[in-house]
Amino acid sequence: MATIGQYRGKWKCQVRKTGYPTQTQSFDLRAVAVAWGNEVEAKMNRGAFAGSTSKQSITVRAVLERYLAEESDKKAYSAADLSRAKPVLAALGAYHVHKLTHADLAEYKRNRLALRSPQTVTHELNLLHRAYVIASTEWGIVLPNGVPKTPRPTLPRGRGTRIRPNQIDLIMQATESEQLKLIVPLAVETAMRRSELLGIQWEHVDLDRRSIYLDKTKNGLSRTVPLSNRALQVLQGMQEATAGPVFTLAASSVTQAFQRAVERAGLDHMRFHDLRHEATSRLFERGLNVIEVARITGHVTLSMLDRYTHLDVQGLVQKLG
Repeated sequence: MATIGQYRGKWKCQVRKTGYPTQTQSFDLRAVAVAWGNEVEAKMNRGAFAGSTSKQSITVRAVLERYLAEESDKKAYSAADLSRAKPVLAALGAYHVHKLTHADLAEYKRNRLALRSPQTVTHELNLLHRAYVIASTEWGIVLPNGVPKTPRPTLPRGRGTRIRPNQIDLIMQATESEQLKLIVPLAVETAMRRSELLGIQWEHVDLDRRSIYLDKTKNGLSRTVPLSNRALQVLQGMQEATAGPVFTLAASSVTQAFQRAVERAGLDHMRFHDLRHEATSRLFERGLNVIEVARITGHVTLSMLDRYTHLDVQGLVQKLG
């Protein structure tokens, strides 16, 4: 509430309200001080106050850009955040942080789902949420109405595509890329992501211990990937250096070469990422438990691991007896 008092010949008005920094202003007339205090209180009650000392006049754009500069830069693959931020900034950047509502987010979600997949929209909403939380907990930005929220879109079941051994052989025969002929079997044997495969450095490959150390991964967590006999053979057959990148292809080149090979082989609806699905399913079929598979694939949540797993029904039938 507002407190009025005299100080050094002027009328001082001080407004205190939970969730806001104390607001203070001095006036020549008591009536003006009272009017100012009433106006500030009314705006606070409506959630519309944006006083200069409360930092609430800052826009969503300013918060998100600061987050990208200070927080995303710490991640191994900050480019993903930059890409996800573009549509958010275009649609919501002009809002003041304290004026963005749950309804605004819900409308953004509906509009984006008409253009992009549920997973993409979820990534965008999660990015904005993280920026809001950091702004509130570490940057001193007051959010009297809390962090705006909306339920995340329902994610579809992971793709059920399994790439069979004969199909992999067809792809290998169809490609003209010598590096892709090595990348494909390594992907199927290790369940590594495309970015992880292309980021392998020879100094992180330990053929004696049959492992590859990944210091940069999609989720920012390093891990060590064990090598099967087939994966070990691939690396042993190509090692020509002790340091530097194992593969020199760009990510886009790998994708394009894979798609060309799929088309030449007469196979439909296959993507490079399906190799990770196949590899994860094979790990379970080899008898590894959930924790062991997660250690290899780098999945943080079991729900995500489940979306990547498509077990062979015939194999399950044999286990049932």
